[in-house]
Amino acid sequence: MLRNLLRSMTPNPPARERPGEWTQHPEYFAGKEALARNDAAAAREAFARVVAERPDQLDARAGLARAGQMLGDPGTGALTEDVLQQALGGTTELLRVTLEELGPAAEPGLLRPPIAWRVAQRLDADGDPAGSRAYYQVAATADGLVGLKARVRSLELDPQPAVAALTAAADATAREPELQRRVIVLLKKFAPEEPRAIELPPENTRLEFELRPSLQDGPPTARAKPPARIVPVRIEAIGDTGLVVSTPTGTNPLPFRKILGLALGVVPAADGRSTVLTDLVLSWADAEKGAAVLRARLGDLGLERLYPGVPPKEAYWRLLGEIEKRSGAKRVPPGGEGLPLPRYAGPEEMNRACHGG
Repeated sequence: MLRNLLRSMTPNPPARERPGEWTQHPEYFAGKEALARNDAAAAREAFARVVAERPDQLDARAGLARAGQMLGDPGTGALTEDVLQQALGGTTELLRVTLEELGPAAEPGLLRPPIAWRVAQRLDADGDPAGSRAYYQVAATADGLVGLKARVRSLELDPQPAVAALTAAADATAREPELQRRVIVLLKKFAPEEPRAIELPPENTRLEFELRPSLQDGPPTARAKPPARIVPVRIEAIGDTGLVVSTPTGTNPLPFRKILGLALGVVPAADGRSTVLTDLVLSWADAEKGAAVLRARLGDLGLERLYPGVPPKEAYWRLLGEIEKRSGAKRVPPGGEGLPLPRYAGPEEMNRACHGG
């Protein structure tokens, strides 16, 4: 098969042969037999004799690169890439046969990211996503847009991508909306489902939330603010530049710079127990409109997913600490780790106390 493919890739067959009657060099078979015996030195000599007479013979050059890789020749990498560049100029069938001829010399980890990217794209386009994934993983180490594209495609081809890897990719693609959209689709698919509400009984000391007088007991404001616009939200992931959150309208990145405030409170649940509300304030109330707030119940924070193995109380304060540090958000009411959270008669009281209206 390779001989037929090479015939079209060899512009100048030996002078003693007429076009269409190209035959394989006998030393090529000697080289193949030497490889089968694991005699890399003999294989290199045989393939070198072929290449000396036929510099463009691709299968001989591939065999020479394979033998050189077995012997640890320093120039093997460059020769392998030259062979692959030539194969990429032909059909995908030629590329596949050439990869087989190169053997271990064409392992993805031995290639530079640019050539790995081209091989991955060709195999992927030919309906071999599984074969292309390892090459995409190498290409993902490239700088710039090519590296990001390869990284996202590698995650798409992973049958079970790690949530941490998806979170990091969502952060890395913050300036590439189309790539980030693809990552967010994966996050929605592979992030483990959390219960929509994990209610906390007052006697649960793992979080140690205590009673505190409502802020509504404080001095009244001179003018009531418009009601807050509150949207239920679920935190899917956290990265260096922001969160990935799900709302009733979809999943989107939320840069830390957009979080202006944090409001925390404990309210009664439907069965008489207690649940924790965490509000991310995106805009403050003014005379014309109410505050814009994203609200998450305890179960919507994804603490077990974001901080596996960390006790709930520690995980909760760690998440709040990361958000406050990276966003500079103002706590409403002022407080910190170790201080009791305020308890409200219900979400409406918390709304009035923290957001006005």
